[in-house]
Amino acid sequence: MATEQEIWYGPRTLTKVRQVCIPIELLRALKLDVGSEVQFALSGDGREIRVRPTGRTRSEEDESRSG
Repeated sequence: MATEQEIWYGPRTLTKVRQVCIPIELLRALKLDVGSEVQFALSGDGREIRVRPTGRTRSEEDESRSG
């Protein structure tokens, strides 16, 4: 049975407003850009955060309306 090898990036540091940059290699691999939506989940043991793309993108115009 083949297992997928994980490649870890970082460490990264949270900013004062609790933001963190996603490495460009991951953004490119997932074809994510400005406005791309992602979801977060906490693993069952509470040791990892999972991030996944939703497949949806919000435009800057949408962002200015909701803000």
